[in-house]
Amino acid sequence: MRPHVLDANALYRFLTDGPGAEIVEKVFNDSSEANQAAHMSVINWGETLYALGRTHGFDEAARMLAKVENALNVVDADRAVTAAAARLKLASGLPSADCFAAVVTGKAGVLVTADPHFKRVTWLRTLALPRHKQ
Repeated sequence: MRPHVLDANALYRFLTDGPGAEIVEKVFNDSSEANQAAHMSVINWGETLYALGRTHGFDEAARMLAKVENALNVVDADRAVTAAAARLKLASGLPSADCFAAVVTGKAGVLVTADPHFKRVTWLRTLALPRHKQ
């Protein structure tokens, strides 16, 4: 099984039972069965904490994130990861946080996301979540 990386909207949807939550749940289950964890950049983890905090309050957001602590490997943004994200931002024009998600995913993994702009990164494999209705 390829490593799966969640972007902020994927984890947010899972924790709030939003559109595509069942897809993210399957990623967690399949990763566990393969003795792997799903991954997420610390930058995207912070985005999720912020988004949950806006709607549920910070303490509740922290409790919600604690529910997936053992199933999620949060990848630190060291200088190498940050430099790669900056290089990708220059090349693709993606939002900065999304560049961290793509870099953590790399060419070997699969990014779980609802954002269609990741299609700009031709080498990136994605698992698409449903788009919100406009």
